[in-house]
Amino acid sequence: MKKLPLVLLLTIVLRGQNSGTTVSITDTDEVRAGQILAEEFAQKEGMRSTPQTKKIDEYLQAVGDRVAAHAQRKLPYRFLFDPSPAFKNAVGLPGGQILVGGGILAYMDSEDQLAAVLGHEVEHIALNQCRDRLIKVLAVKHLSTDRMEELKVDDFLPGYGHDNELAADREGVKLALEAGYSPKGAIRLLRTFVILAQQMPNTPAEGQKRLEERIGQIETLSNQREVQVSEKPLSLP
Repeated sequence: MKKLPLVLLLTIVLRGQNSGTTVSITDTDEVRAGQILAEEFAQKEGMRSTPQTKKIDEYLQAVGDRVAAHAQRKLPYRFLFDPSPAFKNAVGLPGGQILVGGGILAYMDSEDQLAAVLGHEVEHIALNQCRDRLIKVLAVKHLSTDRMEELKVDDFLPGYGHDNELAADREGVKLALEAGYSPKGAIRLLRTFVILAQQMPNTPAEGQKRLEERIGQIETLSNQREVQVSEKPLSLP
């Protein structure tokens, strides 16, 4: 048998390692990965449980449970409060872990706004966007499911792109509607973000355009459903 040159042999091996490598994970694997990532995030942020944060966790969980009850994927959804005012966002992690920042709660005045935000993050998970990213990260970093402690939460904080964000908005508002909430909350919150973007220097026009697109999608959905539900006041402890 003719021997292949060493350079050619190495090229074949490397191509084999990088060509469409797939990782198979179970729901249990995904839930465990999310728990690992949520714990890492809490450590990085210096999150500490206090009587006040525990009450807010319980409130988030109560609203989140009502919303997630209608999700297509039945997972142990867990909603956690990060009191940092600098965390002006919410983040969904694989397996059902959802982090909610004190910074975004500061912009809310109704439970319906909160329900829309939680629904959006639930749908990142229920639509398998978080799961797909987990599979991709495991493959790229050549990690098996027994090495998930090596995962870094920073890989899961960026958004999911234009189409996936629109899908999470649309399906998340549907979840909130099914739970008895008004879509007007989501529209008002997004309009707040538009105003904030306009006040910030050097804000890309594309970002404002996408916010308007998200608002338009929810308004269309609201009109189709002919929703007459009034918003509920936010009841943060």
